[in-house]
Amino acid sequence: IHVYDKWFESGVVKMSSDLDMLGAKIFAEFNRQSLLGCRAPELRMYAPDNIPVHIFGSEDPIGRFRVMFFYDTDCSKCRMQTILLRNMLSTENFPVEFYAIYTGENREEWARYIENQWNIYPVSAKLTHLWDPEIDSDFQRKYGILQTPRMFLVAPDGTITGRGLDAAALSQMLHGIFDEVKLTYGSDE
Repeated sequence: IHVYDKWFESGVVKMSSDLDMLGAKIFAEFNRQSLLGCRAPELRMYAPDNIPVHIFGSEDPIGRFRVMFFYDTDCSKCRMQTILLRNMLSTENFPVEFYAIYTGENREEWARYIENQWNIYPVSAKLTHLWDPEIDSDFQRKYGILQTPRMFLVAPDGTITGRGLDAAALSQMLHGIFDEVKLTYGSDE
């Protein structure tokens, strides 16, 4: 993004074609707001019962780690990640807010997917299902959702600390955050 802004958009260095320039611009604009260390952009989406849910906005309290998992019901990688995430949430004691965000627009498919794939009881995570069928939240541009699955970890202060994660990487990060380190006086640690 820095290279695009400094060299290509300014015209200091020319791209080989207008199509390449367009591709670079799209990449920069669709990733600019969701880089590691950035404040997570606000999203206004809907729960399955059509109640609006606002996350990362001024009225959203800060305090827990949050995971955003963007998926589609027709995506085979999404199904695999859903299985792995479902197992993790059902067995691990991670006190996180987990947002399973459907990127499609078919309400019936989404309802079936929730019933068949997300039928779990998390140990200590809070699982919230969200969607934005009209794409009013602009989640694609804000979080660079050009394909699914896509997963982010957001710290309690609202800073993006994990981006482009899969279930294994998320689990490793959460273990690093929540597992108690036991050190013994005089040990190598």
